[in-house]
Amino acid sequence: MTRLRKSRKAKGFIDNEGPSRNERLADPNSYESRRRKAQEKKKKHTSVYEKERQAEKNNASDDKTTERKTRLADKIKKLNKEKQKEQD
Repeated sequence: MTRLRKSRKAKGFIDNEGPSRNERLADPNSYESRRRKAQEKKKKHTSVYEKERQAEKNNASDDKTTERKTRLADKIKKLNKEKQKEQD
């Protein structure tokens, strides 16, 4: 005896009862609408190229805005200014 399998020709194979997909998406509590919202909120992974570009951008802005403010650096700057004045 062979086993009967479902086929598209079988009566009642396609279930057309119930709300349409658009109606399910319109309902905020339905599984499909919650799933779509979760996919939209899901964090998008950036490419390696984008990560490198962001890192370069951040490093460039950090270099311009932040200066080393140490005592030794201040002393060296002060001495260099004094040498410049003496030479002029």
